Amino acid sequence: MKPRIVFVKTPDPRGVVDTLIKGLSKSLSARNFEVKIVEPTQNNIQEVVNEIIEYKPLFTFDFNLDGLIFAEKDGQQKILADIIGNIHVTWFLDDPMIHFTKLKPALQSNQLLYLTIDIEHGQWLGSIGKNVAFLAPGINPSDFPPPNVEKEFDLAFVGPVADPDNIEHSWKERFDDNLFGFAVELGRMLYRNPDMPVRFASGYLLSQYNQDFQQAMIKFQQEREEEFMQYLTEITLYAMHMRRWNIIDSIEDFEINILGPVDGETKDNVVVYPKIIANEDIISFLSKTKITLLSHPPFIPTGLAYSVFASVGANSLTMVEERLSSKSFLIDGRDIITYHPIDSIEIEGKIAYYLEEAPSEREAIAKQGRDTVFQNHTILQRGEFLANMLNDIIKRASQEDEKKEQVSEEPPPEKLN
Repeated sequence: MKPRIVFVKTPDPRGVVDTLIKGLSKSLSARNFEVKIVEPTQNNIQEVVNEIIEYKPLFTFDFNLDGLIFAEKDGQQKILADIIGNIHVTWFLDDPMIHFTKLKPALQSNQLLYLTIDIEHGQWLGSIGKNVAFLAPGINPSDFPPPNVEKEFDLAFVGPVADPDNIEHSWKERFDDNLFGFAVELGRMLYRNPDMPVRFASGYLLSQYNQDFQQAMIKFQQEREEEFMQYLTEITLYAMHMRRWNIIDSIEDFEINILGPVDGETKDNVVVYPKIIANEDIISFLSKTKITLLSHPPFIPTGLAYSVFASVGANSLTMVEERLSSKSFLIDGRDIITYHPIDSIEIEGKIAYYLEEAPSEREAIAKQGRDTVFQNHTILQRGEFLANMLNDIIKRASQEDEKKEQVSEEPPPEKLN
């Protein structure tokens, strides 16, 4: 009998989840898994639960814990995997901290396997005793147009983007002076240190404050943990928008096409496409763009986000922040071009070089990057890795069952006189 897996499909305005499920389903089916996709809504949740129970899968799978289903047993709320005895796999496409409200009630379960796209995320989950594995993002080749699409745009920047002053103004209305001051300082530290995880940075910065404030913040975290995680999330977004806003504001000589909403007044050389949010639309635009500039949130210290592979796969010369993990998957100067996020002179200089001085070099790097992504970083290949992981789990479980049977079949020891 084939091992069964159910993919729990949840709404995603970008459409990334849809394309990843398609790729993983195809790959796992080719590896002798029986695959089923369910799509729960408020109106059909009981039918979906009955369908899963009747199907009897060994695994259920979702993204960012959005498809985690809770049910009641013995008067307690438990995740469905605890009740029916299967393993639930969730793939975090960004920092699990963002989804802490969903994560916290699931931490007591041992039936979950967490997949992450960032080593630091895995270390954090591992430190609280959870089963974690690293799985890098990948693209679905069928989403991409051929590489010979005519280039209509010089430079694109994938948003969203917000003026950090607007964020500070909203904080002043919601936070007291101490929380406001700490948030601004921590955000600026993350801005200056792109590789520093927010959890480490917050602890380091807090150690520089007086003891009374330290104790107040520790109490905040212990007594209102979900609010504290939301507080750190907002600070990280502030650092991201500070970096993005300064990059956009520093470019003088080129028209910048921003994909996604912008909150704030931009300069005359900025063109905003607020409705280009969906993955399909972004890929279509980038395939018609000579250079794509990406700035990743501090949520992903290694910089290894899905958007990197999607941009490179779209045959656009992709400029990414210099992060170790990105450079290990895609080679700087061959597949991508890296930059330091707070060096505005370097950023505009590289844009000018590849647009005006070296168009053939730009095209060669874009082509090589696309070839590398299509050869080594597809969701079908990630599905192969996932299939191996799940088969290892099945194998270990079978071995443990055999050991239990052997122990139960052994005759009792003879009594010694």
